[in-house]
Amino acid sequence: MPPQPYVSGFTAIPADVEARLMPDAKPFYLHPGDRADAVVVCLHGYTGTPYEAAPAAKAIADLGLHAVAPLLPGHGYRDRDDQRREFARITKDGMLAAARDEIAQARQRYSRVGLLGFSMGGAIALAIAAEGLVDCCAAVAPALCLPRQAEILIPLLSWARFTLPAVPQEPFYLPCYDFHHSHALRALYQISRHARRQLTQIHCPVLGIHSHNDLTIPPVVLALMEERIPVPIETAWFDDSGHVMLLDASGAAVAEKIADFFQRQLSAG
Repeated sequence: MPPQPYVSGFTAIPADVEARLMPDAKPFYLHPGDRADAVVVCLHGYTGTPYEAAPAAKAIADLGLHAVAPLLPGHGYRDRDDQRREFARITKDGMLAAARDEIAQARQRYSRVGLLGFSMGGAIALAIAAEGLVDCCAAVAPALCLPRQAEILIPLLSWARFTLPAVPQEPFYLPCYDFHHSHALRALYQISRHARRQLTQIHCPVLGIHSHNDLTIPPVVLALMEERIPVPIETAWFDDSGHVMLLDASGAAVAEKIADFFQRQLSAG
């Protein structure tokens, strides 16, 4: 079976694909001045879209770096039938392959590449960093661990095919799916476990950002990163925000912290 497609931020979206996407789910590419030699690839979270990463990408671009945000496989569809069908198809390997492909395209254009990921995208980013494909990595509320109930139930129930409602409760606009699919949850669980196992292989500079008030991803994930990543990492806490940190109360400060990290790391040497 061919790999499930994703939508790159580097190339124009085919008209037939764009017509099937939510208006705010489209990938983007910020390249002010077209003269930077460094880019940050930004990966969104589970059920989400590149919209989640836009505040950080804009802050990065304001400092003179470029930023690109792809739409990961199975995400961002407008029609309910497309959503249910494509979301059920996502896999760990397909998500990792999409991230590798976007980084390969970045390497064709730039000599230095950073990687930013939020939630599921954060776990993917850390797994990719462990492969030595990027120069530095920032992970925001990375899904290295799931809530205890999810960690127990997903392996037991993901063989079945069902959906669960997941209407966003955030007090701000958040374009995303309003349901979980059992097969997609299985992929998320597998990505989380894979990223945890790979932490010991990371040797590039890393920034971890989280909130003690995140009710989706346990705050223990930053301690896990500090314990298992064999090089010192930077960490920052923004407890005025919940899970979707870049769009919440501390969003501007989170974006500034991320942009400062990438400016320091990608301008070095």
